[in-house]
Amino acid sequence: MTDKLRFGQFISEKRIQHSMTKQELSRQIGISTAYLSQLESGARSNPTIEVLDRMINKLHLDEAETHKIYDLYAASNDTISPDIITYLKSNNIVTKAIRKAQENSATEKDWLDFIDQLQK
Repeated sequence: MTDKLRFGQFISEKRIQHSMTKQELSRQIGISTAYLSQLESGARSNPTIEVLDRMINKLHLDEAETHKIYDLYAASNDTISPDIITYLKSNNIVTKAIRKAQENSATEKDWLDFIDQLQK
């Protein structure tokens, strides 16, 4: 299964869980029903971040589901999750930390230790 299809299937599953038709969701988020169909089928995978955020809102996605749709969006568009981009842009120190980790060849264990420290 391709990343584009996984992204579209996630949208479709959430829409169906909320008993919404394609027409209802597309109207509520300001896109055509044809475009929503293309997103769900994997034919397209690049809605604007504004459309993606309206979709998250109208589908009442919780934090874990929001992270999942952002990650699926990123994978299907060969990019970084939109929430991560926003965080990076608003926190210059994060960019410095990533560069330092890169310079020092940080391992997965290093990152897991860092995450553990953040959770304390």
